[in-house]
Amino acid sequence: MRLPIPRGRRAILALGVPLGLAAAGALVFTQMSAAKVPVTVPDPGPGQLGPMLALDDKVINLSTTTPGGYKYAKIGVTIELRPTTASFYDLHGTDRTKAETTELASHTDAVPLLIDAVGSVVSAHDSSTLTTADGRAKLKTELLTAIRKVLGQDVVLDVFFTDFVMQ
Repeated sequence: MRLPIPRGRRAILALGVPLGLAAAGALVFTQMSAAKVPVTVPDPGPGQLGPMLALDDKVINLSTTTPGGYKYAKIGVTIELRPTTASFYDLHGTDRTKAETTELASHTDAVPLLIDAVGSVVSAHDSSTLTTADGRAKLKTELLTAIRKVLGQDVVLDVFFTDFVMQ
């Protein structure tokens, strides 16, 4: 035996149930698709350094716009990265070594891209510009820009030359 549902309640059920389900679905969707806001790690303070990713030394052909100039550059680059947590800066000894190994492991897939970027940037210069301090400063800025394109703007803190020889 079915009990009849009064007219006013039928309208509430007919509209309320689908609207309630739609609202619940929208709430779940917005919660699941909300962008995760990363915790920002500050730049290192005085005496602090981020993890260092050292690229192997490479011999690179230089642009030959200067007759009789150097034709090759052997260059070594180390990239300072922003750690994933601010507590990284406070680590010392084996704890720091373990944390740095973990940090660097996440970037190993990008090493071939980084080597290619370094080669492309350096080979665009000739020896006459690289023998000056301004030329090397410009090269460092260009390398920093190219490396940030590969790893991300906020990931790369600085770039250091660990070897720089021309022949």
